[in-house]
Amino acid sequence: MSQVVQVAVAVAMGLGILFIGRWGIRLLATPAPEEIDRDDVIDVEAPFICTVCGLRLTVTHAQGEDVEAPRHCREEMEPATFGD
Repeated sequence: MSQVVQVAVAVAMGLGILFIGRWGIRLLATPAPEEIDRDDVIDVEAPFICTVCGLRLTVTHAQGEDVEAPRHCREEMEPATFGD
């Protein structure tokens, strides 16, 4: 192999290692989410259904009255009533 090709491969490998290293350090430097105040957690009964596979789920504890729809099968679940 010519010396020019060897230098190009070495530079490409060095840049790859640099970018992967920066990504890893940035990932480790991300702070953890805030601790949940246990006094804010209340009992709720919020039923959801997955529109893709039909999974039914009831959220029983939430942080506040407004419950966000969970994700399942990579889609947001829809609010449902389980009396049907």
